[in-house]
Amino acid sequence: MNDVLIAGVGMVPFGNHGPGMGVKLGRDAALAALQDAHLTYAEIDAVVVGTAHPLSPRGIFVAKELGLTGVPVQHVTNASATGLSAMHCARQAILSGDARRVLVVGMDSPQKAVPVEDIIVAEGNLPPVVSFALWAKRRMHESGTTREHLAAITAKNWNYARENPFAARRAPEPVTIERVLGSRMIADPFTSMMCTPWGEGAAAAVLCSDDGWPVGATQPRIRLAGSAFGSDAYSPELILEGAIVGPPELSQRTAAQALTQASVKRSDVDVVQVHDAFAVEELMYYELLGFSDPGQTEALVGEGAFGPGSRERFGLPEFSTDGGLLARGHPGGPTGLAQIWETVRRLRGKDRVGMCHLLGAGSVCVVQVLVRD
Repeated sequence: MNDVLIAGVGMVPFGNHGPGMGVKLGRDAALAALQDAHLTYAEIDAVVVGTAHPLSPRGIFVAKELGLTGVPVQHVTNASATGLSAMHCARQAILSGDARRVLVVGMDSPQKAVPVEDIIVAEGNLPPVVSFALWAKRRMHESGTTREHLAAITAKNWNYARENPFAARRAPEPVTIERVLGSRMIADPFTSMMCTPWGEGAAAAVLCSDDGWPVGATQPRIRLAGSAFGSDAYSPELILEGAIVGPPELSQRTAAQALTQASVKRSDVDVVQVHDAFAVEELMYYELLGFSDPGQTEALVGEGAFGPGSRERFGLPEFSTDGGLLARGHPGGPTGLAQIWETVRRLRGKDRVGMCHLLGAGSVCVVQVLVRD
């Protein structure tokens, strides 16, 4: 059943484009993905558009910019997990036989400049930076995590972003731990460089069945081999309202399901994109996704694991190779599609297996496994 292929990907720069630019950004990302797939919009059977913010334009307007072909256009909203949720819906459409080729677009650029933090607070929640700062403090107390560990992860991601032409934060010179620690304090222990810049942007992908693969296409065949989608299961520690990332069990369970679907072992995974809006998140997901054990993670970070050369030196995947949410940016709707863009780029190179992971406030989790045939 795992015969869904990614024929093309496209993206536009993340950053501050200004309010009301969503349709243009979505259209441009979609056209880039179609061109990469060697397809035209007339050859697409369905469209799935993901936007995370309530003031973003509806996906139908992007579809109309591309053409008036009468195809179904589905709109998906699932907080930070929106992009991967849209990918999941498109995959299901292909597996069900309803479509051979599906265009997936993630975009966010609200019509009015309303800060994401204000939207979250207006719903009765703590600002995310406060919630995650408390989480980091607890981790520091229980596991001996230091500010230097968090800064090392941050510097790694900023340095990856230097090579990503679409990243919101591209430093002109290599970023050091000292520079990260010296940036403005936002919520102890997080400095400004340890926090996502949010912003606007768009990214897209073209999914197809085996018989929908573009005629004459020469790009590597990359399968969306596993896509697991879950929400909270009951536990005594469960937070019923205002959860940002859900209990640890949620990421553990969803990742295990995705790997099983894809018939892939963790040791086969070369590259991982995770929900790293704040530096402590990536540290935690090394463990929750099963790539390190509690008590060993901080030492691995100190030795340079999870960064360039990690596979060769430690037998562990590289994480957040496009800069992650910390440096590539996190507009919401397109974040998951940006992860797909980066993973496809890596799998068209030397890597063979990639994993994408995102959580949506509330909370839901999506984990997808991509495999190069």
